[in-house]
Amino acid sequence: YGARVTTATELIGKIGSAESVSDVPERTDPVYQLRALGLLANSFFASENTGTTNELMLARWYINEMYLRAGDYRDALNRGDAKEAKLCYTYMSKALNSYLTLLNRSITSKVGDQFSYLS
Repeated sequence: YGARVTTATELIGKIGSAESVSDVPERTDPVYQLRALGLLANSFFASENTGTTNELMLARWYINEMYLRAGDYRDALNRGDAKEAKLCYTYMSKALNSYLTLLNRSITSKVGDQFSYLS
């Protein structure tokens, strides 16, 4: 799943400089890798012993926030509202970085490298 997280991070970083709605995929486009992000969160934060944890619920909330903000971002670009588009993108990137923070807390040096944040 590491490659999928990296792909999602790179895509969200790339669309931040989009000039038109045609440069931003629909929020339902699988290119965002949101399903993979959810499955990875499940494997990190849920088990047969603990069930659904607070961390898992928070990770799902961040994923949902990215989904919603991707659509809001497209809508703002479509209307030509650059200020609103920038605000939506800021919220989307903050949700991604918060999601990555949750994951990175569980990744030790023995496991591998932590995920890079969106700058």
